[in-house]
Amino acid sequence: MKKMEIIIPHRRLNDVSEILKSANTGGMTHYKVSGRGITKAEAVAVGRGTTQYTPEFIPRTKVEVIIKDDQVENLINKLVERLGDTLGGKLFITDVPVVVDLSTNMRGECAI
Repeated sequence: MKKMEIIIPHRRLNDVSEILKSANTGGMTHYKVSGRGITKAEAVAVGRGTTQYTPEFIPRTKVEVIIKDDQVENLINKLVERLGDTLGGKLFITDVPVVVDLSTNMRGECAI
């Protein structure tokens, strides 16, 4: 099993959710994060519009989902195809050696 972490602009969350649903991945978790990278933040007007402030960190949404090994390539291709543009984002994929479903106490490769 793999853990896929997807960092995207907030407005792309519904796109990611649709892709994950169509692949029958099961549940997902998302939360707001901030960070910096190649994409620079745009200046924001403050003080009744009289001055501008450029934030150092850009707000993003991080989505986490556990997927089966055979779903990885298909999901990467779909996400890159739909989200690959100048808005930026990242995909991180790591191995998950053990999964425990707390409601059924099943261990290992349990149903997602």
